[in-house]
Amino acid sequence: MKKYIINILVFFVIVAAIDRSVGFAGDYLQSHAKGGPTRELNDLVMVDQHDVLIFGSSRCKNHYDTPLISDVLGLDVYNAGYDGNGVVLSYGLLSLILERYQPKLVLLDVEPAFDINVYANDDNHKRYIRSLKPYYKNPVVGTIIKEVSTEEWYKAHSGMMRYNTEIINKGKDIVRALPKAGHGYVALEGELSYEPEKKGYDSEAQIDGFKLECLENMILLAKSKDVPIAIIASPKYGRSSSEELVPAFEICRKHQVPILDYYTDSLFMQHREWFKEAMHLNSTGAREYAWIVAKEINNLLNRK
Repeated sequence: MKKYIINILVFFVIVAAIDRSVGFAGDYLQSHAKGGPTRELNDLVMVDQHDVLIFGSSRCKNHYDTPLISDVLGLDVYNAGYDGNGVVLSYGLLSLILERYQPKLVLLDVEPAFDINVYANDDNHKRYIRSLKPYYKNPVVGTIIKEVSTEEWYKAHSGMMRYNTEIINKGKDIVRALPKAGHGYVALEGELSYEPEKKGYDSEAQIDGFKLECLENMILLAKSKDVPIAIIASPKYGRSSSEELVPAFEICRKHQVPILDYYTDSLFMQHREWFKEAMHLNSTGAREYAWIVAKEINNLLNRK
């Protein structure tokens, strides 16, 4: 019996050692990546210092031509948009960034699916915390993960579960030195070839309280660090109303946060050729939009 117990203890010690080693290796790969998504994320939250940060989903990543905006303003403007993500991830990323420095301005591009409503592919919000797990020790990030899932919060403490299959991709990013995207922006090519059905407010959309809670907390976090923050809604072709954005706008008005609404802007609704598809601007549309955004940033920073 005694030998049996000793064997069990030895087994758990070995597992714990392996788990700790995997966690150490994953943390090292995360912080020493030479290229790819791993370096892009780590540089954003742990290395770089940008004047202006724009957060959001793929609509952010593809709509904000930050190299052009940077050139126009003479400022370092970075596009921190992430495909298939929104305010949950953005809030966590901003909390990590504000531990190191205070940018001059933060913008959040709002999209109903990722920032306001329940989305069919949410997986109970778990998709939004995947990139945050390596930074679970940050109090805000830890709270976000725990609110999404207590199970995922416990898993984040395990090296093997924290990185899981991601450690393979991180290993690739430390070997191959891939260039970072230009200021985070990714241009789309191609034109919308058909006239989509005009859409207004979806009265059946279910409000996601957790996303709105993250939105409000993100605003409060920025204000607590004296960092100006504003909400911006980029163009979506075929939309006739911004009513679906009202829950986010109400939070902004509550906290006196500027709202920049181009969701149904008439100029863009007249130029279908500026869109890759209804959800996303192409590179031509993004260039046109960049001049507008640069002017808005200038006004928010009270620059002449």
